[in-house]
Amino acid sequence: MQKAELNHLLQKVEKLLNVHEQLREQNKSMRAAEASWQAERARLIQQNEMARRKVNEMITRLQTLERNSG
Repeated sequence: MQKAELNHLLQKVEKLLNVHEQLREQNKSMRAAEASWQAERARLIQQNEMARRKVNEMITRLQTLERNSG
């Protein structure tokens, strides 16, 4: 191979390594964001379930009060 071809290949390899590193960092960032969203989703599901239980408890109490008063 000629020196010019080797230099050209070296530049391509360096460019690929740079792109690889950028993609690796982007992937790392996206995985961290995904973990954060999953934690937030789990927290919201838990809050929703607690609210659902409280509403059901209130409905039961109201039904009991209605039966006892009427």
